[in-house]
Amino acid sequence: MGNESQLQALEALKFYQDPEAEEIFAKMDLQLKDGMHFQERDHQFAQYYFLRKNAKSLEAYYRQYYKLNFSSGGEGADRYYFLDFNGQDRGNIDGEHRYFLRAEYVIAGFLIHKIIYNDRNLELTSVEKLLSIIVTDYEEFMEDIYRLLAKLRRSNATTFGNDKVKDVVLDALKEFKKLGWIVMEDDFFDVMPSFSRLGKVYGDYINDLESFIKS
Repeated sequence: MGNESQLQALEALKFYQDPEAEEIFAKMDLQLKDGMHFQERDHQFAQYYFLRKNAKSLEAYYRQYYKLNFSSGGEGADRYYFLDFNGQDRGNIDGEHRYFLRAEYVIAGFLIHKIIYNDRNLELTSVEKLLSIIVTDYEEFMEDIYRLLAKLRRSNATTFGNDKVKDVVLDALKEFKKLGWIVMEDDFFDVMPSFSRLGKVYGDYINDLESFIKS
């Protein structure tokens, strides 16, 4: 057992031998703990390749020192890396980095995921167009969306209209940018491979979104 523990400890620190560790890892470590996802895209190339090279060591490191799972999702060019927080458990991470995605942003994510993937709007890159689709294509159960988002924001449902729904979606997009789920600048946005994780975790709800929102 002693030898096994020693080998695990050595593996957990092996990534420090990478010549890029000093420059890349410190900032990226904080970003991972804040929920950031990294994938093979222009603005994340250096971080992605560092994580891919050192995945085995980082798995041991986060498991041993933080009781967290360093994980990956997707395949091939769509692979991404992240720390897998189970439920409300953030392992041994200090309070400063105990951020959780607000429930109303999760609902907005369901809507965005359905529009892009389920409804096959794969070329959609305009924020304004996205907001327009949400308030027009889902008009038949928009009242239920008002009630749900108003409840989550502790607002009055009778005063919750399309403009406030748009505000929630815009705020959600900003949070998704922080997580590495999308890139966004002005009216342009594009979903990253890691955004598909929402569908993997909550696919049943997204596939029957109207029933979920009404319930």
